Amino acid sequence: MTKLFTGYKTYGFWLSTIVLAVLVLSALACQAGPQGYKSNPEAIALNERGIKMYSEGAYDKAVLNFDLALEKDPSNPAVYFNKGQSLDAMKKFDQAIQCYDQAIQLDPNFADAWNNRGMSYLDKSQSDKALENLDKAIAINGNVAGYWANKGLVYAGQEKYKEAIPCYIKAASLGSDNSELWDRLAYAQMKSLLYEDVLKSTDKSISLNSSGAFAWGYKAKALHELRRYDEAIVAFDKALAIDVNNPALWYSKGLTLETLKRDAEAKRCYDKARALGYRF
Repeated sequence: MTKLFTGYKTYGFWLSTIVLAVLVLSALACQAGPQGYKSNPEAIALNERGIKMYSEGAYDKAVLNFDLALEKDPSNPAVYFNKGQSLDAMKKFDQAIQCYDQAIQLDPNFADAWNNRGMSYLDKSQSDKALENLDKAIAINGNVAGYWANKGLVYAGQEKYKEAIPCYIKAASLGSDNSELWDRLAYAQMKSLLYEDVLKSTDKSISLNSSGAFAWGYKAKALHELRRYDEAIVAFDKALAIDVNNPALWYSKGLTLETLKRDAEAKRCYDKARALGYRF
């Protein structure tokens, strides 16, 4: 569903009576559907069956059940949303957007639909439209970590890292127990040359997940840039203990060793990086 360092979506399914919203960042309850809305009982059963099919990875069968639910109840925004998520999983982004369009038309305050439509536009490399939709989701409900993280992701994709940083910080304040989010923040800070801030973010990420190679690698790079070379080597070794076949880590460790005039060790790291396919 969610691709590493590519995008957050609100991968929660909407039921007609309750909401099951499981964000990538944390499990948070999202807004309900239209107030007072009651769905056709047959539509509810088909919708729930579609959710089950989705959870099993049978996306085409999920779409079939959501379509049958919509035949019973064509005014249900939750089912359009769920169908959109299934089409997203099938990489049918144009069709997914059409479903989110329908959900939003039926319920203009359906923040998750605005969010997911934005991320479908991002999947289509239309980042400006992605930002427009994410801003709408945030305007409706600014307390969802995933929306802010997604906005940061869009800015990062545009290489606007300084704009991404406050989005990630806001997301972290709403869902700070996700190490991947802190890794994303660290990366944006790294690209902005904020090395002391990188250390704070990676330390937070490591406190949440000590086996995260990204965090150790970013920490090592920041320590190198701060000329704390011996500490950088320790961090590189931590990262490589987790991801021993990462050629970029071997190469970066080699650079630090070379800076320390430990040329023989640096050569071994460069040779390892080259053997793993790194070109330099």
